[in-house]
Amino acid sequence: MSEPLINISRKQALVFASFLVLYEFLTYIANDMIMPGMIKVVESFHGPETAVASSLTAYVIGGASLQLFLGPLSDRFGRRPVMLFGALFFFLCTILIACSNSIDQFLIARFFQGMGLCFISVIGYATLQEIFAEMDAIRLISIMANIATSAPLLGPLLGAAFLQYFSWRLIFVLVGLFALLALWGLWRYMPEPVGQTKRDGKKIKQVSLSPRVIATNYMNLLKNKPFMMGSFACGFGGLPCLAWIALAPVILIADAKLTIVQYAVWQLPVFGAIIIGNWFLQRLTHRVTIRTMLVLGSIVLGIGLFMTFILPFLFNNNYLWLMPGLIVYFFALGLAGAPLNRFILFSTPVGKGTTSALMSMIIMCVQALGIEVANSIYRSHNNVHFGLFCATVAIIYCIFLGKTLVLTKENKG
Repeated sequence: MSEPLINISRKQALVFASFLVLYEFLTYIANDMIMPGMIKVVESFHGPETAVASSLTAYVIGGASLQLFLGPLSDRFGRRPVMLFGALFFFLCTILIACSNSIDQFLIARFFQGMGLCFISVIGYATLQEIFAEMDAIRLISIMANIATSAPLLGPLLGAAFLQYFSWRLIFVLVGLFALLALWGLWRYMPEPVGQTKRDGKKIKQVSLSPRVIATNYMNLLKNKPFMMGSFACGFGGLPCLAWIALAPVILIADAKLTIVQYAVWQLPVFGAIIIGNWFLQRLTHRVTIRTMLVLGSIVLGIGLFMTFILPFLFNNNYLWLMPGLIVYFFALGLAGAPLNRFILFSTPVGKGTTSALMSMIIMCVQALGIEVANSIYRSHNNVHFGLFCATVAIIYCIFLGKTLVLTKENKG
């Protein structure tokens, strides 16, 4: 990996990336550790079964709520102060969840905690894209994705084991303590790329905060068809992942009558596939273009999602027939995720904070709405219906991505 593009040491850049991935890991583990216990949380508050998936919806909507504000703010005042505020806010909201006394308080606190997600892609990942060259950024984000993926990989297992001995509230207390460590690390090592001159002579500009300039930037993005199509493709591409996270406790624990430990064990091959996909991506970055990575990953993604429908449809409603397709899909998600993010982010000259903000908001709105659609469909408790939902999402994803690739090729031509 080459030296950073701005005037900081390679060591500082990598240590910052490490604390950023710790923060990202915590935003995921805060959700993934509690998912095995969501049935208990809902029962303790005498809430409806649908609140299991709705807790993730609230978290994701929170993650979409600040995007449009954070982008321009970070372009104008810098990435660092906005990121530090986000890490502090996440810590405070995590502690508030541990103090909730009803399902409504729990869901509201989850919404505010979810705002911590806003700062990862809009601020953190935009900073990495600015301080590293293209392929270096893709490789680094791929490595970080592997580490972050250990949250949904290990989270259900850790949560299941933890809940055997302790209250679910203590999960959020522990996450809060580690959030303090992440906050310190970001304060100590995060660079400020805005206003600095890169080694290629280009300066990362500060952007005006006037309403007219902000509106113009967002209007330019909304008119940018490759950007819009790509953002929707990214949202639909990750939707089955979040739908599975939201509904897995119902599918595996409530319906299949598995224990929370068995539920957690079944998540290992599913989320382990993302790590293998990211490892494979690392090899491809030395051999093929971003466009080739996207096409290859998308073909495999479509195959996996269609398998989630075809296998239960041909055989029976048992959850076991969902697993092969999900494993293939999660592998493809690890392969296509980072290239697609980079591809969209650099499809426009608009400031990367603003671009990342709108992109993240579109992605999370698509996914929040999609989770509730999947939740509604699964009220029939039929895995064939869940598979049909996944296959439909695959078709929509391929339409948006295909349009994105065609438009970007035409623009270059």
